[in-house]
Order: sequence, then C-alpha cells, then structure tokens
Amino acid sequence: MIPALAVLLLVLATQEALASLADQYRCSNGDLVFHVIFTPQEPGPATLFGPVGGKAHTQVLLDPVPGTSGESFERGNTRFSANRRANHLDIGDTRLDCELEPEPGPEPE
Repeated sequence: MIPALAVLLLVLATQEALASLADQYRCSNGDLVFHVIFTPQEPGPATLFGPVGGKAHTQVLLDPVPGTSGESFERGNTRFSANRRANHLDIGDTRLDCELEPEPGPEPE
C-alpha cells in the first residue's frame, strides 16, 4: 500500500512541476491588456486571455505556427510572437509589447 501511495505522490508532484513550466506573457499598449500562456516543452496551442473583440475576459486558443524562430501562435488576425529580439501580440492593426511574467515565488515571511 505504501509504495502505491509514494508513486501517486511522485506523479502528482511531477504534474505540478510541469504545470509551472508554462510561460505567461503580459501584453499591453497602455489601454489594452492581454495575457498569453503556453508551455514551450509541449507542442500545442497558446491561450490568449483578454478583451478579444471588445469582450472582457475572453479566452481564445492560438494555434502554433511551425517553422518560425522562437514561439509563434495565431488565429485569424491575431498573432503572438516571442523570440530573443522581441515579444509582441498583433491583433489586426494593433501591436502590443509583451513581457514574460516571472513565476510566482514563495510568500515573504
């Protein structure tokens, strides 16, 4: 019974560690604020949160763009790009600069 519990705890700890490897970017131009979240180690879509189409708290999945340098995701006229030179979110004709948000650390004592 105890080895099964140890394995379960190891699996849960590994899943929690992998979940913390997601990158979260804050994209803003002063008036608009969006967040883009994706996991670089796992191929798949990025999640865009923000006032997409003027609606608050909307969630949109952006598909990965193969063959680009860095990370790129898009859907329709929305594209997020992150590379060594610049990180930005383009929504139609609007470009927002993006910054990688630090992972939350332990609460100060």
